[in-house]
Amino acid sequence: MENINSVRSEIHPEYSIPKKNIFKRIPYPYWVFITLAAGFLLGTYLPEQPFVKVLAVSGQYFPKTIVTFATAIIFFLLAGATARLIMVHKETAGKLFGRIFILYFTLGIAALIFASLFILAFLDLPLSQAGAEAAGFSTFVMSILNTFKTIITQQPLLQILVASVIVGWIVAVKPVFRPVANSIMTISDYVLKFFKWFLWYYPIMIGCLAINIPLKFGSNGVAFYGKTVLWVLLLAGSWTIVMVIATKLLSKRTWKQLMSYYLTVFSTGFGTGGSYDTLAVNIISAEKDLKLKPEFAETSIIFGTVLNKSTSTMAVLIVTVTTCAMMNIPLSFYEILLLVLPMWILGLESPGVPGGAGFFMSPVIAIILQVPDPTLFVTTFITMYSGLIPMLCTAVNTTDDGLIGAMLEDRFAPKTKKRVA
Repeated sequence: MENINSVRSEIHPEYSIPKKNIFKRIPYPYWVFITLAAGFLLGTYLPEQPFVKVLAVSGQYFPKTIVTFATAIIFFLLAGATARLIMVHKETAGKLFGRIFILYFTLGIAALIFASLFILAFLDLPLSQAGAEAAGFSTFVMSILNTFKTIITQQPLLQILVASVIVGWIVAVKPVFRPVANSIMTISDYVLKFFKWFLWYYPIMIGCLAINIPLKFGSNGVAFYGKTVLWVLLLAGSWTIVMVIATKLLSKRTWKQLMSYYLTVFSTGFGTGGSYDTLAVNIISAEKDLKLKPEFAETSIIFGTVLNKSTSTMAVLIVTVTTCAMMNIPLSFYEILLLVLPMWILGLESPGVPGGAGFFMSPVIAIILQVPDPTLFVTTFITMYSGLIPMLCTAVNTTDDGLIGAMLEDRFAPKTKKRVA
């Protein structure tokens, strides 16, 4: 693809962690894990120390700011991502654009349905809140749609979630609005650059927030974090098996090729904790191990780096369940289904910032579930989502990108695929 290198160079610096910084000797995700463990230890063994309490409070300031400005942040990020997807990447991918978008579009919703069924099967949630009348399937589905409609009409943040995608699409496809599209993309870039710059503080913030888990919930809170990691591990492992089998059935790849690709990319994604930091290795392994043609490897993986947060959205549903259980917030499977559509939209177009799902999705979840203390919910959610969970999500997300490339090349490519260059 003639513009693929420019797209790669455009994407990668925007989101990558700076190479020359204090984290260079220890991988960034490990710093997060170290500070998370330190926070748990301080909150468990030194809960009465004034300095520890000050640290715990200090970690809440940035998440509170995110909650306060969530409407503006989400609008510019999603509108900018939508405009860029249409104006830049569509031209780059050419005839493959529609096929790639549909595949990732399907992957995102399939992952959330899979996670919802996993939760229903294993996490022992009631179908509806206690005291609610049992309903038939059609009534159950209609009540979900009606409730979601009510939430959309009453909550500005949910309205912005939908409007930002529509606005981004309109300004991208209408030439008269191109200056507006460029302005939105510029603001979106500045927001992302701020979050990129702020990554140095993220491990510190997680360590401070982690103190609150044993402070507020005792050792039971730390146990909930361990349970969350195990549930995400089981869910991610199950999803990986499904994706590998689906790829084997829908593509011409051999088991050896699939396993070689997984060993390389999964370990890299887990180690870096960021899809953009795994981008180069992912493309090389897709071409070398999966034997994909360069145009398919590069296009599918670059698009996946932008669009695919499917495992992150699945993990978000798990974290929602355990966070609500820890905070004694009533939750039913009915409410999990209410989260599917907004998480799907956010998963397609949220930025690939390490731990970003906790930042950008938790305020939306707090509004949909109407939690009694949104700030406490968001800060707790961010902590529960940190550490090993983003590392697992990155590992599975990045490997899914290569599998989508294999399906695209062998089964879903346009008939003129030989002419794509």
